[in-house]
Amino acid sequence: MPGARDALCHQALQLLAELCARGALEHDSCQDFIYHLRDRARPRLRDPDISVSLLTLVVTACGLALFGVSLFVSWKLCWVPWRERGLFSGSKDNNQEPLNYMDTETNEQENSEGFLDPPTPCPDSSMKISHTSPDIPLATQTGDRENCAHGVRVQRQVTEPTASSARHNSIRRQLNLSNPDFNIQQLQKQEQLTGIGRIKPELYKQRSLDNEDGKRSNSKACGKLNFILKYDCDLEQLIVKIHKAVNLPAKDFSGTSDPYVKIYLLPDRKTKHQTKVHRKTLNPVFDEVFLFPVPYNDLVARKLHFSVYDFDRFSRHDLIGQVVVDHFLDLADFPRECILWKDIEYVTNDNVDLGELMFSLCYLPTAGRLTITIIKARNLKAMDITGASDPYVKVSLMSDGRRLKKRKTSTKRNTLNPVYNEAIVFDVPPENIDQIYLSIAVMDYDRVGHNEIIGVCQVGNEAERLGRDHWSEMLSYPRKPIAHWHSLVEQGLQKCTQATREYIEDFREFSKNISVMLGRCQTYTSEYKSAVHNLALRVERAQREIDYLEYLREAEVCTESEDKMLTEKQVQGAEEEKRIRTLLNASCDNMLMGIKSLKIVKKTMDTDGSWMKDAVRDSPKVYLLIGSRNNTVWEFASIRAFMEDSTKPAPRKLTLTHSWQGTGQVIYKGFLFFHSQGTPNEIIKYNLQKRTVEDRMLLSGGAGRALAYPRSPSTYIDLAADEHGLWAIHSGPSIHGHLVLTKIEPDTLGVEHSWDTPCRSQDAEASFLLCGVLYVVYSSGGLGPHHVTCVYDPLGAVMEEDLPNVFFPRRSRSHSMIHYNPRDKQLYAWNDGNQIIYKLQTKRKQPLQ
Repeated sequence: MPGARDALCHQALQLLAELCARGALEHDSCQDFIYHLRDRARPRLRDPDISVSLLTLVVTACGLALFGVSLFVSWKLCWVPWRERGLFSGSKDNNQEPLNYMDTETNEQENSEGFLDPPTPCPDSSMKISHTSPDIPLATQTGDRENCAHGVRVQRQVTEPTASSARHNSIRRQLNLSNPDFNIQQLQKQEQLTGIGRIKPELYKQRSLDNEDGKRSNSKACGKLNFILKYDCDLEQLIVKIHKAVNLPAKDFSGTSDPYVKIYLLPDRKTKHQTKVHRKTLNPVFDEVFLFPVPYNDLVARKLHFSVYDFDRFSRHDLIGQVVVDHFLDLADFPRECILWKDIEYVTNDNVDLGELMFSLCYLPTAGRLTITIIKARNLKAMDITGASDPYVKVSLMSDGRRLKKRKTSTKRNTLNPVYNEAIVFDVPPENIDQIYLSIAVMDYDRVGHNEIIGVCQVGNEAERLGRDHWSEMLSYPRKPIAHWHSLVEQGLQKCTQATREYIEDFREFSKNISVMLGRCQTYTSEYKSAVHNLALRVERAQREIDYLEYLREAEVCTESEDKMLTEKQVQGAEEEKRIRTLLNASCDNMLMGIKSLKIVKKTMDTDGSWMKDAVRDSPKVYLLIGSRNNTVWEFASIRAFMEDSTKPAPRKLTLTHSWQGTGQVIYKGFLFFHSQGTPNEIIKYNLQKRTVEDRMLLSGGAGRALAYPRSPSTYIDLAADEHGLWAIHSGPSIHGHLVLTKIEPDTLGVEHSWDTPCRSQDAEASFLLCGVLYVVYSSGGLGPHHVTCVYDPLGAVMEEDLPNVFFPRRSRSHSMIHYNPRDKQLYAWNDGNQIIYKLQTKRKQPLQ
């Protein structure tokens, strides 16, 4: 009976287990019986439960694998590009202490006890103490650069090793970050181990190799720039203070400039600072401070770029020059305050700093082999969003703008300073070496999309400056590699340079053709000159023969001709006298006898000027012209309004289109006649109502060459009006300084007649006309007495012996102007800022015979 038997066995086991549990039975197999009974009591898993458990395990493993892949991708995209920048810098959030750097001779067990101490700030007081002192007692001085710079050793500290320092040393050895000296040695050892069979750049350095900066020595200075650099260790900011610039070149026509400065911390050109514009100066003082957030370790690969511009409001701003500052850690007293003076270098345009490429050229003429070795590049422009690039170099063999062959180097990942050391060979026969050139382009590799061009350069006979010199040096030293640094430029700029070169070549060819044509023209001109000279000799000979024949004919009729000419002159004189009498025939027959009285109407602050009323129209308006050179006329409603400034209405201001010269203005029939400033003899007729120039004329007879009145040193032409019309008085140099009187037709501005008077201009201060008679006022030394001593009447009715001496009341200075108004029968004068009216005493003239 198997069932009863199993039950009996089960009961025996339970009994045995109870005995073992109570301790009644002591045997080694007791625990085995107890465990066996427990396992038999547990429920058994079915097959479907086992399948679900396996499936869950597989899904979990796949999820962990995907998570690992995502972590790897994130590490490649984010951590690797930034590792070179911030690996050595401490974080301010977690208050980590920057690593202390020691000498390479120090044992690995020698460390600073202050490694775990909190970072000490960089106080301003400690920045004034020289860091070159061997024994600095202050703790702020010892930690000055240790808190800011990870690559500068200020003071060596040697302490006993502790547990914490040993732990840090082990971590450093694992990360290979103990100090920068050790890092450099490790990298050099790795390069030595992996550099077998590779091209070494130092083997290509010849005497023609430029310095590490790649700068040319033929730069032109455009003044100096004074600025101050300082690094704030706590805020991790580079502080730049631009103080001033001196001796800048003049960019404007006025001989000055409007300078301002743009500042970049290359290679980042997105962050830009700019000073204010300083107007019309060549020595601007800016005194402006700018901040650049940058970690201290990144300063090794950064450059400070100053661009000095001249501001133009209506055109493109002119670039004066630029200043580039790099190697900040080599500056004296850095990161403390450094005062620098730098020459402003002349540049043609403000190129973007795309980086530099170093390569060597070597040509073997016998084998016809051109070898270009791409060595390395530095400071390339960042093209990816991670702040780095994947650069490679593409070299094209060009001829007449066509690409014959192209080669490229390998791609260097996540770097702006790649090292290639790769050689590219082209087969070029010696007879074709002058017909080809090399175009080198530095490209950025992209997995998605097209590759972008970082910058290009060119070498060859048609290249510019360094590219042409490098090619010529390669041909001058065959079989020797010649290496140079080349600055990268934009592709569009290179095309523009090539187009400009082609234009220059075309212009040279055109100039050559023009020179040939000019040579032919000179030959033709000499032939024409010879023909004209011969023709002139023939004409001169014929003229002599004609003159001889005329002489023979005139000898016969000489007597008859002289009698006829004398008769004609008498007739012309009589007709001229009759015309003058008709011209001056008017109802006015008065002559001046003396001055009755004077009245000072107003006083102004100006010593020179003129004032008047219309000489013909019955108008109460008074016109005031201040100064001897001006273009503003003040019109007063009446003589009362002129005398009292508070009288309403206010005077009307008339601005002329031309300025007058002197004080000889006159208003005749609503028109202002005046001598135009800047011209020797131009008279302008100005319409005061329409405010336009009605007409103008050029007064002949030597007018405007000399002063009319030496006592009034600004008047060259004096205009006057009387009962007969409009007159002009001026000095005639051809008659030894005597005054010339000219009658002008006011409607057409035509000269009706001109007389040479016997009145001298010496010691004359003014003159006026009354009934067609000229009265000249003289004064000795300009202080008085002022009297009329010369009178000229074109008709001869008034003579000087018939006129008594006419004296004006004594004044302290000479008269600036004296004008006669035929409607008021009185004189308007200006003397030392006083506006004066002289009332006259007259009598009738003697009748003409």
